[in-house]
Amino acid sequence: MYESFYGLKEKPFNITPDPDYFYMSQVHENAYTHLQYAIKENKGFVVITGEIGSGKTTLINLLLKHIQQDILVGVMSSASLLPEEFIKMACQELELEVDGKDKVEMIDALNAFLLKQFAERKRVVLIIDEAQNLPLETIEEIRVLSNLDTEKEHLIQMILVGQPELKSQLQQRQLKQFVQRVTVHCHLRGLNQKEAGQYIGHRLHVAGAKNADIFDKEAIEAVYQYSRGIPRMINILCDSALLYGYADDLKTIGKEAIEDVVKERRGEGFFLDPKEDGQGAQAALPSEAADDNPWETRFQALERRINLLAKAVVHMNRTLSGLADQNGKRDRINIELLKMLQDSMKRRKALLFKYRQLKAQGGIRISVGRKG
Repeated sequence: MYESFYGLKEKPFNITPDPDYFYMSQVHENAYTHLQYAIKENKGFVVITGEIGSGKTTLINLLLKHIQQDILVGVMSSASLLPEEFIKMACQELELEVDGKDKVEMIDALNAFLLKQFAERKRVVLIIDEAQNLPLETIEEIRVLSNLDTEKEHLIQMILVGQPELKSQLQQRQLKQFVQRVTVHCHLRGLNQKEAGQYIGHRLHVAGAKNADIFDKEAIEAVYQYSRGIPRMINILCDSALLYGYADDLKTIGKEAIEDVVKERRGEGFFLDPKEDGQGAQAALPSEAADDNPWETRFQALERRINLLAKAVVHMNRTLSGLADQNGKRDRINIELLKMLQDSMKRRKALLFKYRQLKAQGGIRISVGRKG
């Protein structure tokens, strides 16, 4: 909607993990270099951790884009899979027929497949995204699978990608043998203030911006303060600011526009005041470490957020009714915002309904949280 107004070919701040928009900060470059080295040298287990929205998935997508053709890659996003469920999903990701087979038979099929690839001088890499959701017994099963090796070569290389909770998991005593096999571990932190400004400029450039100063210096400083340098939160702030700026005919986005976005979106649980506690820009969900029942706490927070969204939709409908005879451009913007709110509510209500179903059936396993 705002692309032509700001001279852009496309929206520069989408939150999808597009490797074409990947900004190589120092910490991301370090992680990427280690990933390339680990795969090239076939170095056992690799662990990549980082905050929600720090660029883990985008980093993996960039790796996949440049990976060698003689390497077969499987990518799986893990739920709270038990060991047998994990093995079955891994086999299916590698296109092995395992229906009707028990755990031992699936492992035999996987081993035969890996030996065949090794004989053909092909390597197999399995990338496990959202690995913080895996139960401890499943992580231990992954270690056991690593025993499917020759005397000198790993038949399968595994890359675990997850949120900071994964680091805490791996520090537990029962996973000591697994940790000893981790050859590369990188943690993605948020960008610093200089990098945040470069990140914004980089994405504007890729999107075709001829004016590199759409966001002024004070606006960039405000974006950094509220996002804490987390790329996804920068994207959410900047995309909303461009939409608001378009509505108000602002050719340059200043600090005031960023403040307006933050005020509007705080009700959705997105941004904390930078003066509050320094624990990150996302007020998303409570810390699991302080709660004996993290799923219950998370879904209580989800219910509160749905109620806030419901109020926002009611308010937006009233606003739209009053704007019927005003400028058409602002009407279209408000309609788009309304659709975004309604879509968000539908997704969260569906997730909450599913949770309640599973809870009623006794099917909820308390382990670690999912990405919010």
